[in-house]
Amino acid sequence: MGPVSVLWCDFGGVLTPPVTDAAARVAAASGVPWPELARAADRVAGELGLRGRLAPLELGILSQREWAGRLTTHLTTVPRADLGRWDELWYADRPLDRAVVAELCRLSSRGIRIGLLTNSVAEWEPHRTRMLTGIDVFDAVVRSHEIGLAKPDPAIYRHADTILPAPAHTRTMLVDDDRDNCTAAVGHGWLALRHRTAVTTVTRLRDLVP
Repeated sequence: MGPVSVLWCDFGGVLTPPVTDAAARVAAASGVPWPELARAADRVAGELGLRGRLAPLELGILSQREWAGRLTTHLTTVPRADLGRWDELWYADRPLDRAVVAELCRLSSRGIRIGLLTNSVAEWEPHRTRMLTGIDVFDAVVRSHEIGLAKPDPAIYRHADTILPAPAHTRTMLVDDDRDNCTAAVGHGWLALRHRTAVTTVTRLRDLVP
C-alpha cells in the first residue's frame, strides 16, 4: 500500500475539543436549545437545496449575518444573544488541542507533509488564526468557503490532491472527527483515521510513523 507521505487534518473537533462542546456553548449563551437550533439550521440549508446544516456558511453562499437572519425565522424560542455573532459564541474560550498539534509537528519533522483540510466559515477564520498563532506546521490549507467545496464532497479531496499530491507508491491520510468525511476519503482512495480523543489519535499516528 505504501507509506503515508501526506496527512490532511481537520480543524474543529480534531485540533479543538468536540464540536458538541461548542454547540452546547451556543445553546447556553443564546438560551435556545441545541436541537431547536439544529433543526432551524437544517431548514435553512434545505431551503437552498443543500445538505449539511452549516453548508450555506461552509460553502460561502451566505454570510454569517444573512444565515443567522434566516435561522432566526425558524426558531420558536427568542434568542437572548445575537446569533449574527455566532462565531464569538462558538469560539468563546475554545482551546487548541496541543497534544494533536505536537504530533503533527513530529510527523512533519519525519518528512510527512501536513495539510489543513477544513469545512470553514469566513467569519470564523480570525478565531482560528488567533488559536494557531506561532504554529507553523501546515504545508497547505484548504478552506471550504474559499473554494465552494466542502467535505464529504469527493471534489474537495480531488482538489486537495492537486495542492499536496502524494508521490508515487505513497499514500494520503485524513484525520477527521466526522464519519462521513472519513468514509468519503476512503472512497477517494485515501486512508482515514477517525478522531475521537487526542490520546487515541496520537497513539495511532505514532504506530503509523514511529
